[in-house]
Amino acid sequence: MCGIVGFNWEDKSLARRMSEVIKHRGPDDSAFFTDKGLSLGMRRLSIIDLTKGIYPLTNESRDVFLVFNGEIYNFYKLRRLLEEKGHRFRTGCDGEVIVHAYEEYKENFLKFLNGMFALCLYDSRTKELILARDRAGIKPLYYYFSRGNLVFASEIKSILEVNSVKREINITALNHYFALRYNPCYETLFRGIKKLAPGHFIKFSLREKRLIISKYWDINLEKQSNKSLGFFEKKLFSLLKDSVRKRLISDVPLGVYLSGGLDSSSVVLMMSLIRREEKSDAPIRTYSVGFAHGEKVNETIYAKQISEFFNTEHKEFIIEPDVVKLLPRIVWHCDEPMADPALIPVYLLSEAAKKTSTVILTGDGGDEMLGGYDQYKFLKATYLANKIPFFNIVGPLINKRIPLKVWDRFHKHSSDLGRAAYRRGNMVIKAMKDNKAKAYYDLIGMFDDEQREALVKSKYFERIDYDVINKEFFSKRKDYMKQLQYFDFKKLLGEGFLMKTDRMTMAMSIEARVPLLDHRLVELVFRMPSSYKLRGFLTTKYVFRRALRKHLPRNIVERKKQTFHVPIENWLNNELKGVVDDLLNTTRLFKEKILNPYYVRKIRENYDKGKLFYARQLWTLINFELWHRMFIQREKVSL
Repeated sequence: MCGIVGFNWEDKSLARRMSEVIKHRGPDDSAFFTDKGLSLGMRRLSIIDLTKGIYPLTNESRDVFLVFNGEIYNFYKLRRLLEEKGHRFRTGCDGEVIVHAYEEYKENFLKFLNGMFALCLYDSRTKELILARDRAGIKPLYYYFSRGNLVFASEIKSILEVNSVKREINITALNHYFALRYNPCYETLFRGIKKLAPGHFIKFSLREKRLIISKYWDINLEKQSNKSLGFFEKKLFSLLKDSVRKRLISDVPLGVYLSGGLDSSSVVLMMSLIRREEKSDAPIRTYSVGFAHGEKVNETIYAKQISEFFNTEHKEFIIEPDVVKLLPRIVWHCDEPMADPALIPVYLLSEAAKKTSTVILTGDGGDEMLGGYDQYKFLKATYLANKIPFFNIVGPLINKRIPLKVWDRFHKHSSDLGRAAYRRGNMVIKAMKDNKAKAYYDLIGMFDDEQREALVKSKYFERIDYDVINKEFFSKRKDYMKQLQYFDFKKLLGEGFLMKTDRMTMAMSIEARVPLLDHRLVELVFRMPSSYKLRGFLTTKYVFRRALRKHLPRNIVERKKQTFHVPIENWLNNELKGVVDDLLNTTRLFKEKILNPYYVRKIRENYDKGKLFYARQLWTLINFELWHRMFIQREKVSL
């Protein structure tokens, strides 16, 4: 696991500076390479072949060079195939197969890789670069291209080391951030800096200074299998087991983040089965995190149950974080504002786990692929109900007539998502008829168009272009459920949750591996009929529960999904109270004329009336304010 940087001119000192700011991604080693019109840099976190895996890796004739962030899990098999074709390897490093696969298959080499990666290949014969990002987007890759100059890096902060890159806000990305609490766009919040989309690669000619972006993989929503439920149960089980097996290859200690939910429990299950088959007595290390105060659901109880069930070497961390000190550090690591409070426990869990493990397996991806979210139930029901004339008339009337206080009281212990659904139920029902993207944003969003127009000054306000989103994700007439999952896979997972995992684990120099996002599993799951995933409107992850029912405790298999609750209301009421008031009263964003101070104060007042929902709005504002001070104003921020 590493961090990579590069640009199309010669300047080794700049490459060193760009690499140094992401030293946390690879503290074990560094490497630099320059050629006429090219500079590459890399930081390495040693995982496989600790002594010989020195970068940049090259081919036999030393005219193809690689810097690489990630792991190739099928490298043993691919290496044997390439050796049979005459290729000679110098190291035991997984990344070396990339160089030889490129020699053998040219641009098609990406289709042979099973792994997570952000990479740059330089072919000195053709004077071309290939930049690529893995299929699911587990590893990030950013680039800036202007007037023939290309800069790329694993993190945005490296690109900002280039003096010609201006720190200006991208208005489109800004409005998406306030809508969803993360930026789902492939443009970043920095104007001109972009993300390479998952499953895509860039081909760049150093001679012509020409950049071409191509797609090498995507999910096929049209392809659906007529195989039985039983077939998918068995196939899902066997593929997940093989995926976990591939991700156990490591020359350093390895563990699992265990929440006690179905996804992380399934990873521990597969590890246990594999250890038993291999007659290995190597311990399975598991880690979980909870809060000392303010937690509505204690996930550690279920994590402990699974650890005892499989006899793992379990470490449970109950934290009382000093949030005031942590927030600026976390914002710095994220590069873009991310208002997911779960960043804090993942950061602290990674800090604790690093003492005994360098590689961590996680359960990320299960909810998006297998239909685990409540929003699927609600949107599916609303979509079908809109086809019934009676509901089109009665539904909005009911929603309007019930006072908000009643919904608040009824959903007092529900997730913010559930509360938001009923707050905006009428909007969702109206939008569902002809604007599915808007219905989705209205349901899960933090600030709708009208609220953002009141919050954001006109210079920075922009309405979400729902037509573009509908065209890309919701234009098909069949299987609305798959379309929702496709959006969440690409956006919520790819640019939200996976970035959270990457940034918080890499902050502590930990490599996170995601078995559920093996591309073979992804393709299998999206071929299933949606009814195998969401059974009616009640049972989520139906096929997954059936596949695991004989191997996990019944209460774990049948347990409803619990949103991991971070007690930010408790923090806002106590240690962050003074900080929040100070930030929102003296915010630079008012002086920059980005936010409307009247509306910000209104949110602050509303928080005292309804903490469950408005705490999230405040958190969104706080993270943006800190990001703006740190990255746009270049201030040293401490709270």
